[in-house]
Amino acid sequence: MTGTIQTPGAGDATGAGAGGGPSAPRRQASKFDMSGWLDGRVAFVTGAGSGIGADIARRMAHAGAAVAVVDRNGDAAAATAASIEAGGGRSCAVVADLSVASERRFALDEAVSKLGNVDVLVNNAADHGTRHDFLEVDDEEWDRVLATNLTATAMLCQAVAASMAQRRNESGVIINLAAIQVSLPLPTYVSYAATKGGIVSLTKALAVELGPLGIRVNAVAPGAVASGSTRVAMATAGNPDGASPTLLGRMGTGDDVASVCVFLASQAASFVTGAVVVVDGGRSLSRQADPLSDLSRPRPHRSSGG
Repeated sequence: MTGTIQTPGAGDATGAGAGGGPSAPRRQASKFDMSGWLDGRVAFVTGAGSGIGADIARRMAHAGAAVAVVDRNGDAAAATAASIEAGGGRSCAVVADLSVASERRFALDEAVSKLGNVDVLVNNAADHGTRHDFLEVDDEEWDRVLATNLTATAMLCQAVAASMAQRRNESGVIINLAAIQVSLPLPTYVSYAATKGGIVSLTKALAVELGPLGIRVNAVAPGAVASGSTRVAMATAGNPDGASPTLLGRMGTGDDVASVCVFLASQAASFVTGAVVVVDGGRSLSRQADPLSDLSRPRPHRSSGG
């Protein structure tokens, strides 16, 4: 889809013609209009069947990109892609378990065959692991979280960068989703936090290596976002209605994160690479208790033998 399309009123995916009759579907409005920012681009968004990933996919479609919606849940991927197409955008759903190398290759080939070469890669898919103490984490869980969060991110960057480097006249963009747990970790999330720290280091290293090829690489670190996974975690911590711990006094939304991703993918950020953009409403500076913390339960320990 190319060309800027005016958006209708909030929450309305269709508009009215000059005579008051129905018109062609138009991009769904959101609170900050970024229409046309990604016209003519192809975005590959992982973990886009739900949560923040779905919001990023829809936001990029609203900005003009054709979007490959990648998720291991086929129904969820199809629903996000359908919502994009209902708003007048171009999209395709791709079902893949990105922890598996052959499925990563399939996902990219499928997206390219249906939409064209990938201009924007958004690595959002993540496995949070089972929420329990580090002493209970086994090799299988550790390897699974690492494969999904860090290995898949690195290998998708490699695969897409190879294609982007051949088209140096066009600006390739990679956006990796980190988390504020890199610097503000919570108990029982060691595997997840470790992989997100790896993503930050990966992002900076790739920015150094790929910058001369015209490829920008940045990370976005969300925090205190009221996504589905956050609500589940708060309920698990026995705090389903926890107050926001941010400086701004509210929980973030997926659209708050998605808007930053659109900015980083656009020419408005053409001189930005190697950055880690924190989107947490000031949570990293707040001294309030975290609603995800569950420090009241007994902590297991091992006897020193003494």
